[in-house]
Amino acid sequence: MPSISQCQLTDDALVLINFSIDWQQDDIGDLAAVIFALLPEHRIIEHIVGADREYYRFTFLSEYLILHFESYSNSCWLEAEDQLENQALIILAKQLNNAIK
Repeated sequence: MPSISQCQLTDDALVLINFSIDWQQDDIGDLAAVIFALLPEHRIIEHIVGADREYYRFTFLSEYLILHFESYSNSCWLEAEDQLENQALIILAKQLNNAIK
């Protein structure tokens, strides 16, 4: 089972997430499940699948956020839908970091 190996809140209001495994697009559902299991207050609004990208729009603490996966670069990040810094991202990053062993 994959796990989060690193989580970083950047100055430009992104939460960058690294995993314990190299992953492919087929793994995204499992990776998203790992993240969402740590955020019991979330509600998924939609899941969009593209050629090499997938994203989940969801709510967390009354904020609209987007969880992005880009399979070619093994990139995963979270951002606010309005792309502005908000408290939900700070709390979310803390919750994910608390889960890293």
